[in-house]
Amino acid sequence: MRRTTKKPEDIKAIIVGIIKKIEKQGPGKKEIISHAWEQAVGGKAITHSRPVEVKKGILVIEVDSSAWLYDLTVKKQFLLGELKKKLEAYNIKDIRFRIGDVN
Repeated sequence: MRRTTKKPEDIKAIIVGIIKKIEKQGPGKKEIISHAWEQAVGGKAITHSRPVEVKKGILVIEVDSSAWLYDLTVKKQFLLGELKKKLEAYNIKDIRFRIGDVN
């Protein structure tokens, strides 16, 4: 029995197809959480912090310095309240800040 060989597909067509599928899905969990964080924190803090993960209802935020860690820790209760409203589906119970890479 002889195998029929397929002609190679154009890589551009494959990539365009994948991008269309992703766009149809809408924003993912990471994008939704990042957007909610940006709205809640606002100002300069956006460039000095970023959400990393959510585990067991705890949102982990990385900050780029101890000064931002302190500043955001002081605002933690306010930020937690805002995020609970914006991210009801993710059942955020707490926020933990840690120093890390925000790029």
